[in-house]
Amino acid sequence: MTMDKKINFIFGLHNHQPVGNLSHVFEEAFEKAYEPFIRELRQHPEIKVTLHYTGILLEWFLKEKPNFLELIRDLAARGQVEIMGGGFFEPILSIIPDEDKLGQIKKMSDFVRLHLGTEVKGIWLAERIWEPYLAKPIAEAGIEYVVVDDAHFKGVGLTTEDCTGYYITEEQGRELKIFPISEELRYLIPFKSPEKTIDYLREMATDEGDRVMVLADDGEKFGSWPETYKSVYEDGWLNHFFEMLKENSSWLETMTFSQYIDSFPAKNVIYLPNGSYREMMEWSGGFWRNFMVKYPESNRMHKRMLATREKVYRITDPMLRNQAIDNLWASQCNCGYWHGVFGGLYLNFLRSAIYNSLIKAQILAEEQLHPQEDWAEVEEKDFLYDGRDEVVVNTKDLGVYIDPSKGGAIYGLDYKPSAFNLMDTLSRQPESYHQRIFEMLEEGKDCEVKGEAVVKEENSGGGTKTIHDIVRVKEKGLEKYLVYDNYQRSSLLDHFFYPQETLDNFKELKHVELGNFIMEPYQVEVRKDNKDIRIALSREGFIEQEDTKKPLTLEKVITINPKVSGLDIKYKLKNPGKNPIHTKFGVEFNYSFLAGYADDRYYYGDQGEIEDPNLASSGELQDSNKIGIKDHWLNIDLSLNFNRPAGVWRLPIETVSQSEEGIERVYQSSVMFPYWDLELMPGEEWEVEIRKDIKNA
Repeated sequence: MTMDKKINFIFGLHNHQPVGNLSHVFEEAFEKAYEPFIRELRQHPEIKVTLHYTGILLEWFLKEKPNFLELIRDLAARGQVEIMGGGFFEPILSIIPDEDKLGQIKKMSDFVRLHLGTEVKGIWLAERIWEPYLAKPIAEAGIEYVVVDDAHFKGVGLTTEDCTGYYITEEQGRELKIFPISEELRYLIPFKSPEKTIDYLREMATDEGDRVMVLADDGEKFGSWPETYKSVYEDGWLNHFFEMLKENSSWLETMTFSQYIDSFPAKNVIYLPNGSYREMMEWSGGFWRNFMVKYPESNRMHKRMLATREKVYRITDPMLRNQAIDNLWASQCNCGYWHGVFGGLYLNFLRSAIYNSLIKAQILAEEQLHPQEDWAEVEEKDFLYDGRDEVVVNTKDLGVYIDPSKGGAIYGLDYKPSAFNLMDTLSRQPESYHQRIFEMLEEGKDCEVKGEAVVKEENSGGGTKTIHDIVRVKEKGLEKYLVYDNYQRSSLLDHFFYPQETLDNFKELKHVELGNFIMEPYQVEVRKDNKDIRIALSREGFIEQEDTKKPLTLEKVITINPKVSGLDIKYKLKNPGKNPIHTKFGVEFNYSFLAGYADDRYYYGDQGEIEDPNLASSGELQDSNKIGIKDHWLNIDLSLNFNRPAGVWRLPIETVSQSEEGIERVYQSSVMFPYWDLELMPGEEWEVEIRKDIKNA
C-alpha cells in the first residue's frame, strides 16, 4: 500500500449496568473497566473516542464517583470524546410506547447537557435492536444518527466495502443517519493483537480517504469480561493499540461520529429490516420480540409494564406523576426481559428490580386514584394480549393476577408494603448451551478442572478469548439439575396423582399426572360482595385411572378482603361419576424469595422453624395445618393455613443458565405443595379451605 491511501476509524464504547444489579458489580466494573479506560485515554490526547454510558451508570457515577464524571466532562470539553445518548434506562426502544421513547431519550440528553456540558447528537440503541419505524421517534427526539451492526446492511445486499460510511433512512419523512458497526473489528478488538486491527484497517484504506470503519461495542470488554483486565491493562494491550494508532496517524485518523458526518456526505439512502447483532439474532430466533414468546415470564413483565403505564399517565399531580414515570421507565430496562450469553432473565434479582419499579409506580398512581383507605379494584380483560381474559384484583396492600385459561392459576402476587412480586417465578426450559455440559463431560480429556469448575475453551484462533468462545461450568454435577417444566410455575395449580406418588418423583418431574386440570381452561365468575372480591374458578374435568376417565368437578373460590393482606381459598371437589376415585390431590404454590441459601430466609411450620429450613431445601411435613416462609431481608412473612391436616412437600426450583462467569445454577423459587389422600365415592363432595396470610416479618 502506498502512503497515499487513507482511512478513518471511529472507536465507540457502550457502558451499562442494569437496574437492580448488585452494588459490588458496579464497583468491580468501575475498577476493572470504566476507570482504567478513561485513565489510559487521558494519556493519549490525540485519540478520539465516542462514549455511551446508560443513565443508570451516570446516576451511579454522580452519587458514588462524581470526580469520574468531571474527567469525562473535561475530555468532552477538549473535543477528545463525543458523548452518545440513548434511552435513559436502556430500554429496547421498539417495545415501549413512543411517548416513553421520546421521554427517555430527552431525559438522557438533558442529563448529559447538565452534568457533562455537551450536546447529544447520536444515540446508542439497546442491544442494537433496530426496527424501521424507530427512525421517526428517534428523529423527533432531536437525534441525528444511530449505529447498528453491519449485518443489517449485508442483509439487504451490501458488501463489507459498502459498510464504510453512513447512510440515510427515513420514516414518514423523518430523516435519520445510520452507521454500520464492523463485526470484523468487534472480534479483533481487544481480543487479537493490535497489529491485526491495524493490518485490517490498512486493507480497507483507499486513495480517496473517505471510508470509515466503526468499532462500537461493550465497554466491559475492556476489563470486566473474563481475562480482559490482564490483557487490556496489565499486559498493555490498550496502550499498545493507542500507540499504534498514533504511529499510523498519517493514513489512519481517529474521529468521532459527529466529526465524520461534518467531513463526509452520506453514501446513499437505505431501508434496513428488523435486526440486531448476529449473536442476538441466534439467541432470539431472528427477532428480539420472540423472547416474549420463548419466555412467558418476559411477556408477563412487559404486559404488566403496559398496564401500569395506563395508571401512571392518569396521575394529575405533576410531582407525583414525574416520580411515577421515573419508576415506570426504570422498569423498561431491557436486561431482565431476555437471555443470551449473560444471565439476564435468569437472574432473579434483575426481574425483581423490574417488578419493584413497576409496583412503586403503581402505588404512586393508586395513591391518587384511590384516596380512601379500604378500596378494591377488579378488572377482567386481556392483560397478556393472548386472546384470553385475565382477572386482576388490586387493593392497598395486594395485587393478585389470575389466569383462568391456564389452570385458573395465580401468576402474580404483589405485596405492596415491600414492593415485591411474590410470584416472580421462572419455569425451567432447554437452552442450547445445556448440551455443552454433556459434551464437556464426554470430552473430559479436553476439559480442565479448576476447583469445582470445569473449563473448556473453544478455539478462537489465538489471543484473548471472547466471551462467546469460553465455556465454563461453575460447579460439578449441573447435569442433575437439567429438569424441564412442562407447565408454567405459578400458584393454585391443581394436581391429581396416584396415592403412592413421592416427593422425589415430583421433584424430578417423573410423576404421573392423572387429571386434566394443569394449564387447562377454567370457567370464571367474578363478584363484588360489599367490598369483598370473590373469584370463582371451576372446571369439569376427569381423573384417568385404570384406563378409565372418571369425571371430577373442581371449584376453587378466591376471596379478597381489602382490609386484610391475604387470600381465602375454598376448594370443593365432587365425583359426579359412577366409579369411586382414589387419588392424591395437591395444590402447588410457587413463591420467589431471591435467595435460597440465606440464613435470614427460611421455612416454618405449625411448631415453628423446621429442620433444614432454607428455601432451597426439600422435605415433607405430615399432618400439618400450616407452612410458611419468613424473609427478614424483604420483611415478609407468608403462610398457608389449612382447615384439614395436610401432608406438605417443599422443594426448590433451580435453573441452569449461562452468564459471563460461566454456566451456573440459580435459585428461582420455592414450591409449597399441600396434599390430601382422597377417596371420593360416586356423588360425594369434599372441601378444604386454605388461608394465605401475608404480613411483615
